[in-house]
Amino acid sequence: MSNRIKLRQLRAYQAVMSSGSVTGAAGRLNTTQPAVSKHLAALEEAIGMRLFIRRRGGPMKPTHAGVKFYKSIEGTLSGIDNITNIAREITDHSSARLRIAGTEPLINSQFLAGALTRFKSKNPNVRFSLDSRHRLDIEEWVVSRQADFGLALLPVGNPLISTHAFISTPAVAIVHEDHRLAKKNTISPADLVEERLILPSRQPLRTQIDLAFASRETFFNIDIEASSIMTCYRFAAEGFGIAICDPFTPSAFQDTKIRVLKWEPEVLLTYGALFNKDDERSEVIDQLLTCIKEELDVQGF
Repeated sequence: MSNRIKLRQLRAYQAVMSSGSVTGAAGRLNTTQPAVSKHLAALEEAIGMRLFIRRRGGPMKPTHAGVKFYKSIEGTLSGIDNITNIAREITDHSSARLRIAGTEPLINSQFLAGALTRFKSKNPNVRFSLDSRHRLDIEEWVVSRQADFGLALLPVGNPLISTHAFISTPAVAIVHEDHRLAKKNTISPADLVEERLILPSRQPLRTQIDLAFASRETFFNIDIEASSIMTCYRFAAEGFGIAICDPFTPSAFQDTKIRVLKWEPEVLLTYGALFNKDDERSEVIDQLLTCIKEELDVQGF
């Protein structure tokens, strides 16, 4: 393995992954297809990893390792694109940029939008970069400093990350207004017999939901599992079944035909900010965390 990785090799790799082909990458980079292929081969040799499956006469398909590698360096490549802006921000003390990586419900929530509006009224020169990411990706971004901080469900087991909790709130149930349970204020596992259940998958929230169900002997019909909690919400809003989710996701939609119900037994969710434990929090970040807490209080969470 060689450590001599060239920027043009990474640019070629980025262009192929984003365009889906060597031809598309060549067009984006204003170069030739053989030149792109040469850069890809050199990059594979430099890192000692096969990034693509090559088929004569057919498109190149990324390997599993190639996809994982791209996800890991995507933020770094974006940072390279912003080098000029970063340098300008360092020399211009009146401006700054905060890079926030958060789970989908938090990034799209009404409370975060309100908090950013509140913050910008006092700090008009601060800009934001918001990335919706899977929980594990957020941890990687925080540790590698691709994000200044993350927003996610706690706790976090990574020893390289410190956390700051800003709210604990119970999970809720989502149903269409015409559902037979829509007029109830609270629903429980006993109400779910023969109901179609919609649950998140591969998320800390799902782990907590499963624990709440663990002591129940009732069989539950889980019709849909989705990695996106917003997908769970959308299917429930269309009347497909009952979704159990965080209380923030409904605020990202303007649906009037859904009911947000209390769920028992209570599944308490604690949310907070994730930081690289070796970094000192800036005054700007502390101000934003204060605005988040104030906005959560205003919105009644």
